[in-house]
Amino acid sequence: MAKSTRKAGAARRFKMYIEGKWVESERGETFDVVSPASGEVIGTFPKGTREDANRAVEVAVAAQETIARMPIAERARLGVRITEEIRRYVKEYAVDCSLEHGKPLRESIIEVEDAIPNILWQVEDLKRWDSPTQEAYSKPDVIYMTLHEPLGTVATITPWNFPWVLPSEFVVQAMLAGNSVIYKPASNTPLSAAHLMECIDRAGVPPGVINMVTGPGGEVGTTLVEHPLVDAIGFTGETTTGIDIAKRAGLKKLTLELGGLGPLIIMDDAKLDAAVEDIAFGCFTNTGHCCVANERIFVHEEIHDRVVKSLVERTKKMKVGFPLDNDTDMGPVNNRPTLEKVEEHVADAVRKGATVVAGGKRVSGMPTDLYYYPTVIDDCAPDMLFNTVETFGPTAPIFEFSKLDEAIEMANAPRYGLSMAIHTANLRVAFEAAKRLKSGQICINEPVYSWDYFNPWGGFRNSGLGRIAGRWTLDAFSELKTVMFNVGRSPWPR
Repeated sequence: MAKSTRKAGAARRFKMYIEGKWVESERGETFDVVSPASGEVIGTFPKGTREDANRAVEVAVAAQETIARMPIAERARLGVRITEEIRRYVKEYAVDCSLEHGKPLRESIIEVEDAIPNILWQVEDLKRWDSPTQEAYSKPDVIYMTLHEPLGTVATITPWNFPWVLPSEFVVQAMLAGNSVIYKPASNTPLSAAHLMECIDRAGVPPGVINMVTGPGGEVGTTLVEHPLVDAIGFTGETTTGIDIAKRAGLKKLTLELGGLGPLIIMDDAKLDAAVEDIAFGCFTNTGHCCVANERIFVHEEIHDRVVKSLVERTKKMKVGFPLDNDTDMGPVNNRPTLEKVEEHVADAVRKGATVVAGGKRVSGMPTDLYYYPTVIDDCAPDMLFNTVETFGPTAPIFEFSKLDEAIEMANAPRYGLSMAIHTANLRVAFEAAKRLKSGQICINEPVYSWDYFNPWGGFRNSGLGRIAGRWTLDAFSELKTVMFNVGRSPWPR
C-alpha cells in the first residue's frame, strides 16, 4: 500500500457562523462527523436548532441592505478575495474533504480547485451583467430600462456529494447578486462548509451577509424553507426533498437542482475505447455519488459483448482503498443508507435475471465496512430498480438495445432529465438524439458526468427548477424591474 499523505487525526471542534462570529447552538447540543474512510470522529459541530435558524434569518435580513447597496466592483472584489483564500489552503481543505466524504485525495484537490473558477466566472459575469434599454413601441418620448435587483435573503441547502463545488455555485453567487445568505450544509460533510466560511470571513464579507447553520435538515432546513422573511431557496439534493421544499416554500423563488437517472447510449459506431473510459469515469468517479453519474448504460447489441468485456477489464484494474493513499482509484461509499440502496439495487437486478460480471460486494479488510467494489451488472431490464430509482453509487448497469428508438424510449421513460449522453460517429444520429432526449443537458461523445462553469445547468421534469452556472445563477438570485421614463413631458428641465 502506498504511503498516505496524512492519517485521520483527532476530532476538531467547529462552530456555526452567524453575524460574522463563530458561535455555538442555542441549546449547546453537538453532533459528530464520522469519516466513512476510517470510522473515526473527525469533527464535532453545533447541532443547530429552529432558534439558531431564526436568528440567522434575522441577522441576514438586517444585513441585506449592506450588500445590496455595495457597488458591483466591491462585490466583485469580495468574490476574488474569497478565491484567493481558497487557493491558499487547497491541499489542507482537500484532505478534510476526502476524510469526511471518502473520495480519493486527487478528486478532492480537483473539487476544491474547481470552486475557484466557479466563483471567478460569476465575478466576471457580474461585471458585464447587462439588461435591455429600449424605446417604447408606440410612444417616441418613452424609454424603458430593465434593472437587476436582488431577491433579498436567500437560504441555500446543499448535499454531501460535492461539498465544495455545490456551495460555490450557490452561496457566493447569491451574495454577488446582492443578497444576504443563510447556508445550511449537509451534516455528512460540514468540515468543507466550515472551511468555505473561513475563507468568506477572511475575505472581509460584511457581518451577517453570509451565515452558516449546521445541524439536521428536518429542523434547520424546514425552518429556513418556511420562514416568512426568506425570499428564495437554492437547493441541490434528492427529488423527494425538492418536491417537499416546493410544497412548503409558498411563493418563494426556487432554484432546485434535483436527482438524475442519467442514461449513456453507446451506438454500434462508437469509438470503443473512449466509450468504455467514459462509462468507467461516469460510473465510478466520486464513488458514483453524482446526480449526473452514468446511472444507466444502453449498449447497442452489435458491440455489447466487446463493451462489457472491456469494461470488466477496466473495472478490475481499479484500486479501492483509503482515500489518502496515493494509489487509490475509488474510496468508500459515503454513508450506510446509500450503500444499502446500492446493495438493494444489485440484489433486485440479480433476482430479475441480471448478472454481476464485476464487483457486487463489499471490500473486506478495510477500516470500515463502507468500501464497495466498482460493480458492472449485465443483462439489465427496464423493470429493475436500476432503471427507475437513482442508485447514487459505484454501479454500471448494462442494458442492451437494437435500435436508436428503443434506446431513446428507455432513456426518457423515467421522469428525470438532468443530463443524458450518446456516443456515436454519426452526426445525424447525434442531433436526432439531442432533439429527442428530454434532458437539460445532452452530452455527445462525452459521459453524462460533464459540465462547465458557464453553461446553464438544470433539469427537465423531476430533475429540478431553474438554471445555475455563469450568469444564469445571477439571474436565478435576482428580480427584473422595469423602469419607464417619459423624457418629453414636463417637469423635465428644457
